[in-house]
Amino acid sequence: MYAYETIQKILLPVLLIGAAACFISGIAVGKPAVAAANSAGTAVQKAAAVSEHSIQPIVGTWREAGAADARSLVIYADGKYEMTYKDGRAFGMVKVTTEEHPDGSKSYWYSFLEGGGVVLEDKDTASPWYSAYTSANEQWGAFARDEKKATQTDLYSGQDGAMHFVRYAENGYDKNRASIKAEDYIGVWGSGRCSAVVSREGNGLLVEIQWASNAAEGSRWVYHCSYDNFAAILFSNGDGTRIDYVYAENGTSKENMAYNDGHALFVLRDGIMRWQDKKENTDNGVEFTKLP
Repeated sequence: MYAYETIQKILLPVLLIGAAACFISGIAVGKPAVAAANSAGTAVQKAAAVSEHSIQPIVGTWREAGAADARSLVIYADGKYEMTYKDGRAFGMVKVTTEEHPDGSKSYWYSFLEGGGVVLEDKDTASPWYSAYTSANEQWGAFARDEKKATQTDLYSGQDGAMHFVRYAENGYDKNRASIKAEDYIGVWGSGRCSAVVSREGNGLLVEIQWASNAAEGSRWVYHCSYDNFAAILFSNGDGTRIDYVYAENGTSKENMAYNDGHALFVLRDGIMRWQDKKENTDNGVEFTKLP
């Protein structure tokens, strides 16, 4: 089995955030869902600037610079992170910490606390294996917060900058991001028999999709997403859920959870939002347009 697949199998029970608590009901998008999305959009437009303790400026994907075996780092809007390196993977939390100076000024840092992970053991033998571990939320790095930028593109550790991470955006999404903002995703979207509702959820966004094969059968997907300022995309937290349903003539219904570990990207460009999910063979993107 490939190492990546093995790591995923070990980490999955730990990293899953849980199934979604709310789904779109019925075959069509209802008025409550539309009202909620519109209300969330209005609230976002009135929101103040990013607070000094927000991690939103660094949410997204990063790669270690100038390292032979470069590590990759994914930071989610809820404060969780995942670090992947040559022989394993680690996860934990990131938060903003404050350092006060004698003159009364302050410095802000993004502090990373490790909660656990998996590591390759006996890698030089004929039978390598992965072991899981937990740690006591020990800080392994602190990176200077650039207070002048709403989107940070470099992370330098400590005072010496010994560790350096740079932004990464697949498919060059950062090159054609134009003036897309997080609130541009919020609303109700349609694509033939498929509909999507995007709304605020905590520090991230919730994407709920419904597809009807006919009047009695269909599927629902729920993705808890983070917004990447750098690439202007939404990416799910790895716990995307798909529910297949069937409604009977007598009013009863049957639902089956197909999976709860989906990974998706949502990319908005030129008024079209594309849904990409390898589990659903949508790498080229299902195209949605926003409904009035």
